[in-house]
Amino acid sequence: MTSGRDRPAPLAAVLAVTFTASLSGGVFWQAIFFLTAGHYHFSEGRNLVLAAAMGAIYAATAAAAGILVRRLSSSSPRAVLTAVLAAWTIAALVPLGARHSEAALWGAAFLGAAASAVTWPLVESYLSAGRHGADMRSAIGIFNVTWTPATALALLLMPIVTQAGPLAPLVLSAAGSVAALAASFALPTHPGAHEPEAAQAAVGREYGFLVRAVSWLLPMSYVLCAVMSPLLPHRLASVGAGEGAAGVAALWMVARFATLLTMWRTGFWHGRWATLVLGAAAIALGLATILLAPSLAVLAAGLLLFGVGMGLTYCAAIYYSLSVGHAAVDAGGAFEALIGFGYFAGPVIGLIARAAATPAHATSATVGLAWLAAAACGAGALGPYRAARRARRR
Repeated sequence: MTSGRDRPAPLAAVLAVTFTASLSGGVFWQAIFFLTAGHYHFSEGRNLVLAAAMGAIYAATAAAAGILVRRLSSSSPRAVLTAVLAAWTIAALVPLGARHSEAALWGAAFLGAAASAVTWPLVESYLSAGRHGADMRSAIGIFNVTWTPATALALLLMPIVTQAGPLAPLVLSAAGSVAALAASFALPTHPGAHEPEAAQAAVGREYGFLVRAVSWLLPMSYVLCAVMSPLLPHRLASVGAGEGAAGVAALWMVARFATLLTMWRTGFWHGRWATLVLGAAAIALGLATILLAPSLAVLAAGLLLFGVGMGLTYCAAIYYSLSVGHAAVDAGGAFEALIGFGYFAGPVIGLIARAAATPAHATSATVGLAWLAAAACGAGALGPYRAARRARRR
């Protein structure tokens, strides 16, 4: 007889935490930079420093999430999750009580980054533990089509909420994290038992090589996304997007969502190197098209291509990470740390470009450095592919 501790966590509870925490996080990570620019009068350079610091903290904390949970062995994983969600709420509320303290703002940004970095590995462990193969892919698929609209909703709400004042979005972020905290009590105290034999049987022969390859491609995708985002408004203006610019800019998110939805409902993509090749190629070609597009139609096509690549890379990365990592918090932490590295490296590239080039050439320098980083990641991903080919011949 299977005990409650052995069964996978209820998917509805995991998704409730996922949606509310994603809404909160989407608002938090956007609101901090609007607040620093508008209320604290940060320059673009200082905002890049803050973004890089938050990315570094996110990556380091996510990588240590499994160690943290084990160190707190006297507390259940659910207790740790509720604690970090409470810390996330405090991070959103601190600037409200210290409106003119820049030190408090930096502290809140760092606390929010660290709390979110522990939240997601725990949620991903609850999502995947006790699920294998097709069941795990299905759960991850539903997870993906839950967090993506939540973050999109956060972006849509930002301009509306900001009308109530520069600090108002942080109230919305705190409300989202409180809702996630409340939803977390529907989770069991521990993720489900992840049977080693069933896990091993569900792991494909080349999954170990695939996870190593996608570990290069995932941060590459987030670096290129970080480079694209600040350039996109200028590119849209140059091709005459006008008042519809925001809608066109969202096309890549729509394409990412459609890709994640397709991957949820199909099984053609897992265990195939072609998925990673198509993902990396779509991101690289999509960004090149966006940067060089002579017309709005071509730029829109580039955004769609970029979104498809982001979806392919993300879904493959999270599935291989959790599958090979046996759904442990460490596996989710390693996956989130790679994303955090992208959050860190993107702003650092911008800072280096600003320091090395004149203002007139800073954008070109940023793009050039981003392509160098992408080429390095692509070369890194080739190593596991070659190793997999050698293993096949044995």
